[in-house]
Amino acid sequence: MRPLRLLLLPLPLLLVLLLPLTAAYEVPPALAELYANLTSSKSRCASYVSNQNNLDDGHGFSGFGFCLDVPGALYLRGPRAQLGDMDVDCDGSSNCEGKSKDYQSGTAFDDVLAGQNYGIASLDAEVHPYVVLGTCSADVAKVVKPLSVVAVVCNRKLHYAVWGDTNGCDDDNFTGEASLALARLCFPDEGVSGDNGHTPHDVLYLAFTDEAAVPGPTGAKWKAANASEFEESLKILGDRMVNETVKRAQEAGVAASMHAELWRTGLMVVFAVLAGDWYL
Repeated sequence: MRPLRLLLLPLPLLLVLLLPLTAAYEVPPALAELYANLTSSKSRCASYVSNQNNLDDGHGFSGFGFCLDVPGALYLRGPRAQLGDMDVDCDGSSNCEGKSKDYQSGTAFDDVLAGQNYGIASLDAEVHPYVVLGTCSADVAKVVKPLSVVAVVCNRKLHYAVWGDTNGCDDDNFTGEASLALARLCFPDEGVSGDNGHTPHDVLYLAFTDEAAVPGPTGAKWKAANASEFEESLKILGDRMVNETVKRAQEAGVAASMHAELWRTGLMVVFAVLAGDWYL
């Protein structure tokens, strides 16, 4: 009997091999607070991309739109403070293991990939976590740059993706869609595939309007071997955009509270004067 040989691997390599392919990030407290505020029954949206707030989720439910009320960002919002669902998009250089019935060989920004030397011809739905934003009636490109980083809160975890595709006019203004790679990162236990997505409306797609959100050809691993590797390459930029955005949101919330308090105090002063109870 031959003696058993142990294969000793360098510790860094061993740690990499032991990392799960569905690694997720914890949601920062400030982002969790924003999520809670956006899904509160008291939440409202005053401004939508292209003034469209009656888009469809692809499952017969309407009343969705891309809300612009978060300073420096937009998010997909539905009726009664719902968020988006996550249908699976398979467009690009692969076809979700051949299971998609609505496959197209390219994604919306292949011209950008080619023209700016990203090193790939198209996104790969099985490798690149990307989200589908915008429809024929809601032109997200007016406020968000193609291939910019997007923060996605799903399954109580934070993930990073890029804006990689849009829904064309043949899809009846459907919303709430992402690549198979992102769907598997978000919901590893739901059996998502080219014809099976996540239907609850609890996914926050937070896209950023700042040009700094674009990683560019050298700011991400566009030739990554898997989804986790690509996502990890977005994390530093994604963290920065999230921190800046939630800070703006908090400041806007404080300002709104201050205005409300001043208005309330002003009314109290007026009533006091009218009642003759104000003394100088």
